[in-house]
Order: sequence, then C-alpha cells, then structure tokens
Amino acid sequence: MKQMHLDAASQARILLVRLSALGDVAYALPALAALRRHCPQAHIAWAVEEAAASLLHNHPQLDELIVVPRKSWQHRLARGRIGVLAEIRRFRRELRTRRFDYAIDLQGNLRSALLAAASAATHKIGFAPPCSKEHSHLLMNHTIAVDPGQHKIDRNLALLAAMGVAVDDPQPQFAPAATADLEAVNRLLERLQPGGRFVLIHPGVSRFGAFKQWPPERYASLCRHLGERAIASVISAGPGEESLAAGIADGSGGAAITAEGLTLPQVVELIRRAAAFVASDTGPTQIAWMLGTPTAALMGPKDPAIYGPQGSGHRKLTADIPCRPCNRRRCSDNRCMVEIAVETVLDAVLELIGPVE
Repeated sequence: MKQMHLDAASQARILLVRLSALGDVAYALPALAALRRHCPQAHIAWAVEEAAASLLHNHPQLDELIVVPRKSWQHRLARGRIGVLAEIRRFRRELRTRRFDYAIDLQGNLRSALLAAASAATHKIGFAPPCSKEHSHLLMNHTIAVDPGQHKIDRNLALLAAMGVAVDDPQPQFAPAATADLEAVNRLLERLQPGGRFVLIHPGVSRFGAFKQWPPERYASLCRHLGERAIASVISAGPGEESLAAGIADGSGGAAITAEGLTLPQVVELIRRAAAFVASDTGPTQIAWMLGTPTAALMGPKDPAIYGPQGSGHRKLTADIPCRPCNRRRCSDNRCMVEIAVETVLDAVLELIGPVE
C-alpha cells in the first residue's frame, strides 16, 4: 500500500472516474473535496459521461473535465457507423497523453474500470469485491476492501483513506451558477408570490428505477395541502417528464407551477432557493440534501443508510414493508412507495420548513 500513498505536497496527475449516474456523481463530490484539500498542488481531472457533465462544468476544485460520449458512440455504432471506432481509439490515445499517475475508479463497474485502465495510469485504484461489479477489480493494480453497508459517500472516502488522504468531514462544493442560469431561475420564480417560500418537488425517476416513483396523484394532493397553508409548490421536470409535471400541476388546483426546460445547473440553482425539496431516491435528491436544502426523501425500496440523506435537517421516508430494502431494478408490486402516505410526507415537509409566517 505504501507505493500508492499520496503525499500532501504531491503534484501528481490524478484521474477520478465516476461516469454516471447523476446522484452518484454528486456523491463523489466529497471525495473530490477531500482530495483537493489533501494535495492542493495536484492536477485533478474527472472523467464523466455526458448526462452528468454539466454538474461538474467550471467546478472550482477541478483542473480538467473529460467528457466521455459513451451514449453517442453506442447510438452511432448501432446505426452501423463504424467510423466511431476510430474516434474511440483517438480518445484513448489522447487520454494516455495526459500521463496520469493515479486513476481512482469510484464507480466500480466494467466500463469505469476499462476507462481507468485505458488511461495507463501508474496506479489504478478501485474497490475490491463485493463493492466492484462485472469483475472490474481485475483491471486495477490496487483494490481496496470497503464495507458494502456503508453510505456510498463513505465508500468513496474509504478508497481515498487507503491512499493516505485525510477524509475527515470534507465539505463538497458545487460549481457556481452562471449569470444566465440565475436569470432563468429569477424569471421562473417571478410567477410566485414575491418573497414567498416554495417547496420544490421532483416527481420523475430514471427509467431504470421506474418502480421508485411515488404516484403522481399523491404529489398533486401534497401540493394542494401545501397550498392550503399558503406554501407554493414548484414541479421540476427533466427531459421527457413534462407531461408528468403538467399533470401534477393540473391536479394541484392552482397550488403548483411547473419548471420545464431547465438545464441541470438551473435545477441546482432552483434547489438552492427552495425551502424544502421532495422526491424519490433520484439524482436531484442527492444534490438537494448535499446543498443543505431540507429534503424529504421517499426512499421506498432503497436502504436509507446507504443511499439516503446524511446529517440533520432531512427526512428519510419509508413504508413498513417486510421485503424492503432491496436492490431490484424492477418490481411488479411497489407497495414500498404506494404505502408512503400523503400525510406522512406533508408532516415531514412542514416540520422541515418550520412555521409559516
């Protein structure tokens, strides 16, 4: 292990690999903070796929952002465009020219390990089983055993601790909002009562985790109850979720407005300004509580100890179902979500935001 020790005065070239998904990229930010604090003179790059890249654009703790267009490559290959193979080879050659000393795989699956290996870094560091998948540990030359019952943030930090990095209470940072993003959010919030507090609700989930969605009519009911207390709701919608958000707003009886067509940095800025945030276990939820916005996380099938908000000022809401938590990708009976009552969520939100003036 001594040979992979990272000295605090090091000017090493370090590649962090956390390609996806949005919430997991956010959960890697404390590792970046710890790494930057430990070795301020190092060159730190981050390899990420396109969908989450804008979360890291202009990040103050990064020297370089390497965007991996994997989905674009896949789509073009599926259409028979074999010229993309030459593009992939060029990408690999350019990655090697950066001459990284360390490649730290915070994802632990085959595609992240392949990218770490492609970097030709001297030290390729990743998780040992069972926290690695698809035999990805075989592509590392240093593997670290971590507790699979730890929170995902703590797993990442454990990887760095094995390198001699101080990981006590790292404070994650998010990239500052650009002027255009601030203006877009200001225009949206002009539709609300001036100076009024609002609760931000994000009803969508990824298509891989569709069974984690709370019923839309429950969100509409929540908005109505909040509206009766003079608390506005804003419904955020990612691409393809516009009809979902519109249906909830329609069912709210005028208590909610929709926030459609926002970029990820604009959603982050909207989260910063919310009095509270409500959603299932999804990327914006991870971002919300890490920003310090009081968060009511509807955890459903997920284990709150591994995936949920940390610290005080947040609520992890679950149903008393014997089969939860689980790691399924599909389920025909999502009672773990359906049996989270509107009243339970409402009470949590009201507790989080405090008395209405």
